[in-house]
Amino acid sequence: MAFIFEELHLAGRALNSVMSKNVCNIKQAVILAGGRGVRLRPLTDELPKPLVPANGIPFLDYLINSIFKTGISHVVLLLGYKSEKFISYCDKYVNGVRKIDYSVGKVEDATGRRLINAYDLLDENFLLLYADNYWPIEREKMARVYKDKKAKVMVTVFSNKSGTGEYGKANNVEIARDGFVKRYDKKMTSENLNGIDIGFFVVSKDVLYPKREGNISFEEDMLPEFIARKQLAAYETDTQYYSITNINTLKRFENYATQNDICSSVV
Repeated sequence: MAFIFEELHLAGRALNSVMSKNVCNIKQAVILAGGRGVRLRPLTDELPKPLVPANGIPFLDYLINSIFKTGISHVVLLLGYKSEKFISYCDKYVNGVRKIDYSVGKVEDATGRRLINAYDLLDENFLLLYADNYWPIEREKMARVYKDKKAKVMVTVFSNKSGTGEYGKANNVEIARDGFVKRYDKKMTSENLNGIDIGFFVVSKDVLYPKREGNISFEEDMLPEFIARKQLAAYETDTQYYSITNINTLKRFENYATQNDICSSVV
């Protein structure tokens, strides 16, 4: 019965707004930042993962700075683990132009639950990021692909042609010839996988059902639903991404940041 109500909700919103006129003018970034960061222990015993320093600078500074550089001025942090540390730290970003909102949930909340709990804070179209991935955001190119595909959701997929992904040559996404995602496999065991989901989603709010219950995962529950409805397009990129999943990948990001003289100050 809940699924039927969800379908009716989505259909009704689709009739009212097939595509937002401002789809190419995304002004909000939503960051999933509530996890424990177990694989980065002991650094995350006292700090949430995005606040772990890279070259002495909290990783979150690199991420938020890259967002502001694209012209996006509103950030929403979806929090759980050690949420109070984010709130006390991030006040420095707020000014007359830039705005940061917080949606605080339980530590055990899954990513889909965090997103739905923040429903009232979300713009009609927004950028959705994982808090532990860094990638130079190609906002204008992404917006063009999103508009051309007439997609409801779009995921950025790293091509991984040289096996430089987080797990070497292993991929977790299959992109069909029409540019839509055919399969998402978190276990990375399926055949024909040809890229890695690195986050940096563009999402239309009308795919979300605000009354949906349960501790649902964005990746494991919602993405397969979008794929089944052919709502999930792919933005393919060869530009290398960097994660801070564990100590080794953190060091790799630190080397990248040093070699490329990435400015972490707020622009």
